[in-house]
Amino acid sequence: MKKLLISLAAMASLTACGGNLCDDSEDAANDLFEKAEACGLTLQKPAEPTDAERDACKEALDACSDSDKDKLDEYLSCLKDAEGCDDKTTAEQAAYGARIEACSAKLTGVSAACAFGSAD
Repeated sequence: MKKLLISLAAMASLTACGGNLCDDSEDAANDLFEKAEACGLTLQKPAEPTDAERDACKEALDACSDSDKDKLDEYLSCLKDAEGCDDKTTAEQAAYGARIEACSAKLTGVSAACAFGSAD
């Protein structure tokens, strides 16, 4: 369960590169938090990004190819579409975690420059 919480927290802090992907990543982080909370998982609510963080996200677009942006969009859509929990049982929490973790396959092939472009 601890691994699941760490994975969700890491995804919640995701900063995608590019235009609307930045807004979509904020929405996905908030959605992840709400679904995790409904599942009975305790996570820290993601902080509202600052204007500087939003600008940095948009500037990171330069490091992302169109293919990278498509993959990031698919990943964020997968996170948003992932079904939450029907109840707060351990089995439902694990199933939700598996659905979220499966979304990471959408990131396969994202260039290192895009994935780490904002780490400067």
